[in-house]
Amino acid sequence: MKLWQSLTGIAALIFCGTSLAFTVQLWVSMPADLGGQLVAGATAVALELCKFSFAPLGLWLCSQGQKNGYALLCLWPLLVVISIVATVGFLATHSEEQQQRSARNSQEYRALQQQLNSLQQQINTLNGLINIDANNGYRQRALNTAAQLSTLETERTQLIEKLSTIGQTANTHSAFNSLANTLNADPARLQHIGFLALAIITDIVGLVALLAFNAAATVGKRVSQPFQQPETAEQQPEHTSNLSKEQQLLAQRICAGEFGNRPVLRNISNSITGGYRTVKPVFDALQQAGALTRNGQGFALVQR
Repeated sequence: MKLWQSLTGIAALIFCGTSLAFTVQLWVSMPADLGGQLVAGATAVALELCKFSFAPLGLWLCSQGQKNGYALLCLWPLLVVISIVATVGFLATHSEEQQQRSARNSQEYRALQQQLNSLQQQINTLNGLINIDANNGYRQRALNTAAQLSTLETERTQLIEKLSTIGQTANTHSAFNSLANTLNADPARLQHIGFLALAIITDIVGLVALLAFNAAATVGKRVSQPFQQPETAEQQPEHTSNLSKEQQLLAQRICAGEFGNRPVLRNISNSITGGYRTVKPVFDALQQAGALTRNGQGFALVQR
């Protein structure tokens, strides 16, 4: 295997593994219970595996003349879109959680949180004093304390609003903030576009690399197994001896399984010089020789 083939295979595994991890983590994060997480994770893995396999499997089935290959090719773009949406969702959720943690660890947030805790303690103390005064008949003093309590509760409400504002600001501004300032764009919109582009690159490039690696491996296998030399006239079966040299070579390729176990006359005619007039006599000769048989609307190689 050549170096570029190995590098393409490694890249395909990395991209596909990354896409699989993003999708599974997003699906697992939605259910709250362990059973639901297991089911969601298994479903995500199945969807990703179908996304990886439907394109090459569909192309192979179509080359064999199987119509259900077209169904796989039609479903494949839908699975790719689902995977891209899942990747964007995971990146957005993970980024938001990380930004919230950063905001809560900031000095401003901690200072406001300490003030809020201090106010809460004062409020609890005043509530206790009001109950004591009310129970002992000091009604006026209880009313004065209640006025102080109202002021502290107003300050507490203002602090809670500031804390929530810090969290919202952190969710809006992200690592794309500097780029947004340069482009004079909305940071949240720019971040969403960046996540979408990253998801498309991860899924599409991974799938293309996987298909390229598979095609390169198939071609390499064919090169390492060259076709047998044409038989002599004495060795040729009676049914194929009247074919031209090119037709006899094509007959050997069909029997060797190069076009699959269900060779399609129309597909081979489109790829062979001479088209239908060259390929049809080969199919007829192989049928007479017993190497090829009718299978519904198509043909199938006879296993020996």
